[in-house]
Amino acid sequence: MKCSEDGTFKSLTAAALVALLFCLAGVVIPSAVCAVTAFGEDVKSSDIVSVEDPLTDMPFMLLRIQADVQGSLNDLDLDVANASFDLSATGLEGTNAREVLRRLLETNSNLVEAVTFGKDGKIIVAECQGCEGGEGADISSQEHIAHVLKAKTPTFSGQFLLVEGYHGTALAYPVFSPEGEFLGGISAIIEPYKLMNSMVAPNLRFNISTRSNITDYSFWSMHMDGLIAYDRDESQIGKRLFEDPLYEPFPSLLELGKRIVAERAGHGYYSFQVAEGDERVVTKESYWTTVGLHGREWRLIVTKILA
Repeated sequence: MKCSEDGTFKSLTAAALVALLFCLAGVVIPSAVCAVTAFGEDVKSSDIVSVEDPLTDMPFMLLRIQADVQGSLNDLDLDVANASFDLSATGLEGTNAREVLRRLLETNSNLVEAVTFGKDGKIIVAECQGCEGGEGADISSQEHIAHVLKAKTPTFSGQFLLVEGYHGTALAYPVFSPEGEFLGGISAIIEPYKLMNSMVAPNLRFNISTRSNITDYSFWSMHMDGLIAYDRDESQIGKRLFEDPLYEPFPSLLELGKRIVAERAGHGYYSFQVAEGDERVVTKESYWTTVGLHGREWRLIVTKILA
């Protein structure tokens, strides 16, 4: 395995590259395989392949996207955790609490809204970018809020439709007083579509505004309930793979979807239409892996049209 000056791996055995993909997704495979992948055992020159090789383009692309998305999620999680710590000192209401939320949003372009909520699940202070905050609203029935109120531990929610009309995912943390009393919590909303755009477009080299692609690759992301959280074909975002009539005529896609849910990383093939407005049925090769927080997982899938 060779490393370039910028610290990225430029050549690997094809087998080691796929093994690395599985190792980083947490798939249980023999430890020796991970060791070879990570530390570069001696291999024959004939076994080395470049990232420009079509055998390795897709796994490398997926590894880069996985690293970018997981890194961004980790950074957001740390920032919300730090905000909850600051709110321990300021309390959940008033000017100081509002300033904590404003600072959180100003330093994180991937966050679109932040609120504090009390032990009754009602919003105390709300800050958002270009929307009304809804202070005083009862949000105790929302999944992530209910979790914090009951378990008093951090959580990462599933995707849901916000009143502003877009889909969001919430990071929520409990807030305790300096004496350890549970006060309520903080919830910050991520718009996964924007987060993914910033990570995926540079790797796939497609135009975000027109969604036009100048490579043979595409990308989609799925939640564990089959929700299509992101797709280069915007018309599919928000659909459910196992429920939407669009996918019923494609049994190979549905079977692969079941594998994607069951396995944290893998490789497979399926047939589906090219994209919205292009209903030609083609065979697609796919690699997938996993990112997540607090036990909630997202599957990331890179695909390439074969025929």
